[in-house]
Amino acid sequence: MTGKRFRDPKVIHFLPNGQFYFERGIVAFREEKMTEAIGYLERARELEPFEPVIICQLAICYTEIGQFHKSNQLLRYILEKLDANMHYCYYFIANNFAYLKDFKRALQYAKRYVAEDPKGEYVEEANDLMDVLLEESPIGQSLENKFIKVEQEFYEYKKEINRYLAEEDSVSACRVLERVIDEKPNFWPAYNQLAALYFEQLREEEGLRVLYDLLERSSGNLLGRIDLFMYHYFKANEEEAKALYSELSKIVPILTHHRERLGYVHAMMGAYKTADDFLGDIVDLEVTERPKFYYYRAKTAYYLGNIEFANEMWEQFLNCDVYEKEDFPFTDKADDFVAYVPNVLRFLASKEPALHYLGVYALSISPSRAEMVLFHPLFEMTNWTYEEHLVFTQFVFLADGIPEQNSRYMVELFSELAQIGLPLSEENLAFYVQVVRTIWQITEKQVSLVDYEKESVISSFVARFGSKSQIKKANLDKKIQDIDLFD
Repeated sequence: MTGKRFRDPKVIHFLPNGQFYFERGIVAFREEKMTEAIGYLERARELEPFEPVIICQLAICYTEIGQFHKSNQLLRYILEKLDANMHYCYYFIANNFAYLKDFKRALQYAKRYVAEDPKGEYVEEANDLMDVLLEESPIGQSLENKFIKVEQEFYEYKKEINRYLAEEDSVSACRVLERVIDEKPNFWPAYNQLAALYFEQLREEEGLRVLYDLLERSSGNLLGRIDLFMYHYFKANEEEAKALYSELSKIVPILTHHRERLGYVHAMMGAYKTADDFLGDIVDLEVTERPKFYYYRAKTAYYLGNIEFANEMWEQFLNCDVYEKEDFPFTDKADDFVAYVPNVLRFLASKEPALHYLGVYALSISPSRAEMVLFHPLFEMTNWTYEEHLVFTQFVFLADGIPEQNSRYMVELFSELAQIGLPLSEENLAFYVQVVRTIWQITEKQVSLVDYEKESVISSFVARFGSKSQIKKANLDKKIQDIDLFD
């Protein structure tokens, strides 16, 4: 018997990848073994966490076993984080909402899918779903009349408007909206957008006329009342804003867009718990004004004590690229007076030069600065003085002239006054006005303050213009240096 030479057996290590588990998940899905399919697909997702097709199939499996919320979480994750062009995820989300009997959102997402991908693979199914919902749901006909139909009409002309806006031709966009209103005087969304464009062009009277025309024709128009509230709020018309808020605060909206807009109103008025209730159940894909949404969620969360979430929302706000990068503005060290938006707006609306100057200063240091700069429908700086522009930009570009140097010196004085217990406030307002006017008078005499010690200057101002309580609070040296500022 001849001997045989045996080799050691070769061990082949098999390391399956995500595709391996995905394919087995598909086989299990087709065989209707959902638990097994989910197990395979979850493992595939672990190995390839950024592959949207795997996650989408996993979401479909969760739908099959009735975990509709879990499925929607995965589908939204795909659209928000991985691939915004997988439009058919909207259709799957619509299906899940239909199963959950949330017919309003089911209609919204089905319509969104058809609008985003009119030749998509599931368009026929999406249209069938909308037909069924409108026929069988008790609110179907109402939604069709009050929401879906309006949205369909809006979509037709907003393409033309968006083209003009992309070309920065807002005048032509206004003409389109004016034509729409002439042809369809009961088409309310056109009024809202036309008023917003007028305000953007600083055509204040025309914007107001459109809003009042809207409310005369449709007295209960919610968005019209919200837009009018926004106008009065940012114009520092506090009585009018409070009267409108009194009406708006009684409304519990159904439509998501209405909840979003009312959430902003409540946050602006300091009703943070109500704002959080309204904004908290709006998912990312349903947001229409992202910078506002993330800003007011950050502000609301902070004042409700949820600091970690507030910081997360602030980062999302910065990611919208509409505001310069800066640290989280809301802190316990923030001055409550300048943090309260109506205070700053009141100063900015003043025609008294010293008060307006103080308004610009308050805006520059306010933790609510972004709110006033970005969301004020009529915010503009064309009538500001050169020195006010320097204050607003915190003297990034500073010339060597006496007016510029004295203006920076004055702002530095304001900072030191706050540190010794005399911040800008209602109580200290008259004192601050005197400081501004006096430094302007000194500047007119071409006297530079740079060579004067700030402590001595502050002592002089407090002694001359301060009340007894302010002098006591400042706790300054009784011996005041004679610096000849008031000669």
